This record gives sequence, C-alpha cells and structure tokens, in this order.
Amino acid sequence: MANGIIISAQRNIDQAGDISASLNILEQAREAGLKQASLSIDPLSTDWNSPLEEGHFRSGCGPIEALAVANRMISQSEADVVAIRGRDYLKSEYSREERHQLMTIYEDDISIPEAYTQLTRHFCRLQGLSEQEFINLRDQIFQNLSRTAEQQGISLPDQRWFTPLTDLFRGVDCANPGIDFDGILIVAHPDIVNSLETSMPPVKVCGTGIGIADQDGPHYTQTLAEYHALEKALHYASIQSGIDLCQSIRSPEVLLDAYTCYPVVPLALLIISGAATTPEAISEFLATRPLTQTGGMNLARAPWNNPALNGLIAMCEALQQAPGQTGIVHGNGGLGYKQGLAVLSSNV
Repeated sequence: MANGIIISAQRNIDQAGDISASLNILEQAREAGLKQASLSIDPLSTDWNSPLEEGHFRSGCGPIEALAVANRMISQSEADVVAIRGRDYLKSEYSREERHQLMTIYEDDISIPEAYTQLTRHFCRLQGLSEQEFINLRDQIFQNLSRTAEQQGISLPDQRWFTPLTDLFRGVDCANPGIDFDGILIVAHPDIVNSLETSMPPVKVCGTGIGIADQDGPHYTQTLAEYHALEKALHYASIQSGIDLCQSIRSPEVLLDAYTCYPVVPLALLIISGAATTPEAISEFLATRPLTQTGGMNLARAPWNNPALNGLIAMCEALQQAPGQTGIVHGNGGLGYKQGLAVLSSNV
C-alpha cells in the first residue's frame, strides 16, 4: 500500500499569497485523465449541528481527518490525486455579530472560552496541577508562541488583549478568528508525482491517527478532560507511521505544530503523549522547542475549521527547508472530542 505524497501546499491569508500553482496542478491532472477527488473543510457559515455532506469535514480536527481520508484513497487506488481545500473569509465576509452568533455552538449559550475553562479545571485536577501552576504554564505557552510569531513577522497584540476573559484565560490565550483564509493541499499517488509539474519538493504522509469521543460539549468536560481521544490518535498515528510519537514530539529534531486554541490543548498533547509530564519538564520543553510553525491560533489567527490545514501547509513549507526531517501536526475538534495527528516527512 502506497502512502500519499503532498505535491502542493499553498495558502492565501488576508489577500497575501497565491494558490494558482495548486489549481494548475489539478488542471494538469484533469488533462492527463488522472482520477481526482476533492475534499472540503466547511466554513463558519455551515451550521455546526447540521449533517455533514459527503467529502466535507468540520471542526478543528477536520483537516487531519481529510488528510487521513485522502491518504486512504491514494493507498487503495481510489484516486490518483486528492485536493483538500478550505476557504473561510472570516474577517471580510462576516460581521463581528455574525461571527459571535455562529460560534455559539453549545447549548445554554455557554461560550467556548467558558467551556474550555471548565475543561481546564477538570484537566488540572486529573493531572495534579494547581491553578497557579497552570497559569505559569499558560504564560510560558504564550511566550513560546510569541517567539515564533515574531520570527514570522507577526505583530504582538496590544495591552487590551491581556485583559482576563475568564478565571483562567486572557484574550491572548484564546483563538482569534479574525482572518481571511484560503488554503489547499494536494495529495498524490507516488507513481504519478513525476508526471506532474509541481511547485514544491514532495512531502510524504507517513501516517495519520484519529481519535473520537462519544460526546462533545460543556456537559462532558469532565470526561473529555481525560483526553482518551488523544490517546487513541497518538496510538493510531504511531502504528501507521512506525515511529514513537512520544519520542518524536520530545525530540528537538522533529518539527511540531500543536493545536493552540486554548493552553490546555497543547498541554494535553505534551502530557498525554508522555513527551513532557511534569511542570518542570513542560517548562523546559517550552523554553527550547517551538510549539507551532505559525505562532499559534491567536497570534497567527484561527480560520475556524481550518487551523490544522494552515498548520499542515506551514509544516510542508518548513519541511522544504529541512531535508530528511519529520513534522507532526495536531488537530483538536470542539472541546477535544475529536483528536488528530499527521506525521509528515521530507524524506520521500
């Protein structure tokens, strides 16, 4: 069974960037008579609770799920080329009021920051973290993201974003959706890669892992805080890729793009994977390793269901500068009921 090869990864953010080379590859594939498939990441305008259409994906784990499906289709010869695309112009096509209304996805009008505060309290209790220890780690996560953001030329937020929104989170700790995003990833069968004029060195999909909990929402935060879905995703990604995810996440030689909608999510990735399990080990990790390739979902913005697609594209860009290296991209859906990991490599 052949693993898929990513042959194009492009994005347009706030009208900066170009995806035309990817569209040209799809036209080449059509003219060559190759079997094509298209997978779509739903925009914010799609009702969160509506049935999923075939070939559509929703939640912050959606792009990793789409990559898993694309890799399966390639490996089973159902398609020669699969395009994964997500477009959501959150800044220019929605008013602030519309965004707020559409992002109120849980019953009783509980906001996502409030729901994540509940989840975090349960997680800290399970992990034996005091509130002050969590706050210390929260601040270190922001510092970690800030270093990457500055390297990417992203301006840091002004002082008003440091105002508390909940007992545990400030504005700088929460995903900021104010972005126009259009991204595309093209996955191909290795046998046809050389027959297409591609715009980037190929990146191999070594494996993916998806874990799904039975329920999502504020009423289930106590169970979700156990992160069993993440355990499953780590297990399946390790089996598919043939690498130890704990050792890989811990290794300074492996690139990482953790999901950073709220600080508890990357903390869970480090702890549940076993890469760093004590406050001291987590602090050392955060001081020496970038959590993301982008600067995170506040500083680099969060295009609703597309942050992991943005992360996959950013990882492909990073791997082009790092021959023979491995990258791990994390996706988190809802309050953590869906978890996904993709293992990529520039060693094709």
